Amino acid sequence: MSRFIVALVAGGLCAAAGLGASPDPKDLTIPQQELSKARELVRKLGSEGYREREEAYADLVKMGRLARPALLEAAATDPDPEVRFRCSRLLPRAGADDLKARLDTFLADSDGKYEHDLPGLKQFRKTVGQDEKSRSLFVDIIKSPYNVELLQALDRTTTEAGRAVADRRGLLYSHLQNRNLGGRVMPPQQIPLEDIACLLFAETVVPSKEIPRTGMWSYVTGATFIQQQSSNNALNNAGAAHAEAYRRIVATWIEGREDVQDLNQLAYIAGQQLRSFPQSVPLLRKIVTTDGVYGYAKGQALMYLIKGREKEEQAFLRSRLKDDTLVTTVWFGNVNPNQQPQQLQCLLKDVALAMLITQTGQKMTDYGYKFPNGAAVNDGTIGYGNYAFENEEARAAAMVKFGFWELKQSLKPAAKEAPKDGQPKADPPAAAPAPARR
Repeated sequence: MSRFIVALVAGGLCAAAGLGASPDPKDLTIPQQELSKARELVRKLGSEGYREREEAYADLVKMGRLARPALLEAAATDPDPEVRFRCSRLLPRAGADDLKARLDTFLADSDGKYEHDLPGLKQFRKTVGQDEKSRSLFVDIIKSPYNVELLQALDRTTTEAGRAVADRRGLLYSHLQNRNLGGRVMPPQQIPLEDIACLLFAETVVPSKEIPRTGMWSYVTGATFIQQQSSNNALNNAGAAHAEAYRRIVATWIEGREDVQDLNQLAYIAGQQLRSFPQSVPLLRKIVTTDGVYGYAKGQALMYLIKGREKEEQAFLRSRLKDDTLVTTVWFGNVNPNQQPQQLQCLLKDVALAMLITQTGQKMTDYGYKFPNGAAVNDGTIGYGNYAFENEEARAAAMVKFGFWELKQSLKPAAKEAPKDGQPKADPPAAAPAPARR
């Protein structure tokens, strides 16, 4: 979007409330006499006379959106290359004027009575809803012409939409840095909630594989911005502006995360900031099972996954007992002064086994786990990174031991269910009467 179009749309949005625009989109219909006037002016763009061509061009500029249908038609089909060229030059401004008029109409429709043809609105309503809270957030989103530009891209090809998402990520991230603008250093800025909401919404629409990763900030994703102050406030404070509608976007966004770069960043975020979302549980599982995700992120996700969900996730932990992903290298220091410092690898299956052992009331030391000197062993809050097996034989022996332990548990007779509180215990069966003497 060129600078003059940004300025045109932005200026219109700022003044929309006071322009007295009609709330009914039907009032934007272009009268037939205006269409005829525009077509006649377009025809004059191919005139032999220079003055006539220039006057027609200037009049078409003044017509703005009213000339847009004629310009579109001529730019695509007119046989005169001069006419096609001049119409293509006029179209961006006419398109911006048309968009401004539609935005003004939407803003004037404060009761939401009418259907509006706006960039991204149909998909936004499908994702976020059509209630007043959703509309209020959308209104604030489209007050930024850069958000409008991103929403416009969503209605075009996936390639264009992906490029627009990548560009928007880069622009927003640049606002978090010190910037030198013509010798003037601009300090980092807080990102407004509506800008974060718009980006996350766009990421729910555009598949991750369609978003290019180029440039110096290729690692930046929506996960980078969900930790910003405005986002945290909306996630943790139900009374914050747009909190409810924003949480709907975040919930849908969580469900669609599949890119490895996103998943690498989301282990901590899903386990802490987003823990109240039901969607965080399958997301944490996805982080653990996706190839290419860093080992430390998998270990972290596993730790947050079982927190408060020990019983529910035991089957998932068992499914990880063959996962050889390296989670971390544990430094044991100089075990022997005559030897090199000892470093042992902790694999994902080691973490899963440690969690199963502690959940079943057993001790890790009984299974051969080694802890660095001075490391505190807390079987009640086992994490990862401070224990390991000395070698592969010790790891295999621990797996076999746990397998035998589970087998023995399965062979134990099921305990009889104790009577619930408040219920009388069942009386023992009465003894059979003794036979009568003869």
